[in-house]
Amino acid sequence: MRSKDLVFGLLLLILGLGVWFVTTIFELGTANALVGVLAGVVLGLTRDRSPLARYGAFLIGLVFGLFALVLGMVGWIGWVGGIFVLTVISALTKGRLPLWAMILGGGTLAAVYQPLLLSSPWFVFTQYPTVLLVTLAASSGGFLVTIVVELLEDVTPGGSASAKAADESADGDAIAGAPDTGLAPAAESSTVSGSE
Repeated sequence: MRSKDLVFGLLLLILGLGVWFVTTIFELGTANALVGVLAGVVLGLTRDRSPLARYGAFLIGLVFGLFALVLGMVGWIGWVGGIFVLTVISALTKGRLPLWAMILGGGTLAAVYQPLLLSSPWFVFTQYPTVLLVTLAASSGGFLVTIVVELLEDVTPGGSASAKAADESADGDAIAGAPDTGLAPAAESSTVSGSE
């Protein structure tokens, strides 16, 4: 097992236990909060745009997730409207805020909050801030753990940058040490035949 995987697993274990205990004490829905941790990990692992752009898009998706949920209680129009709004935001920013990260945020909030919303919709304004805070904290924790592990790998001597350089030099050595087939390059063969 690579040391990166070991550190990553241990940090996620500590984060998951912390989220479990906090949500159990405050009765906030343990399994739902762990969904937030997983969403943060996906957000951190996907190398698309900068981490700040991915995180900002995710936050926008979290906020718009509530509107999609409330409108979704009426029917399919809520989900279509939510995705349409997020698509417009992504288009207006010329893709700087990735659409997939916004949809991930909206889907995470929907997965966490939908059971509570369906069971007691009249508490939407009192429950939503708590659910949003727990989801935000859990997903931010998963995101930060992933980013920190990636940064640690990049700074270590055996990190990804040096590993790529080693791979490239190995490929170059393999080409340089290729066996001689006795065939002249095309340019040389044409000049030889022309001189004859």
